[in-house]
Amino acid sequence: MPIYDFVCNECDASRPVLVDYEAKEGLELICVHCGGVMRAAPVAMFTVIRSTKVEQSTNRKKIKSCGHAHHCRCAAIKQKAPIPFQKQIDEALGAGEHQ
Repeated sequence: MPIYDFVCNECDASRPVLVDYEAKEGLELICVHCGGVMRAAPVAMFTVIRSTKVEQSTNRKKIKSCGHAHHCRCAAIKQKAPIPFQKQIDEALGAGEHQ
């Protein structure tokens, strides 16, 4: 949720307020200094803060030999017989023949 500066129309006092974008449009505060009406000032500058943990988790995403990127048990399943429709699956996916 963004922090907006609310500025008094009478004495130009300001105070930061943490409020949702839609709620800020109709929100009017009372100035503690003069009792005037405070409205949200136009945004002049903003800063984007990124978490390094998010970047690391996306970079560490490894695709396993089964094709999954999440924890799965595909490696524990041993196929004893050939898959009956593997040729059609490979053709539909555009891959070569299953080996």
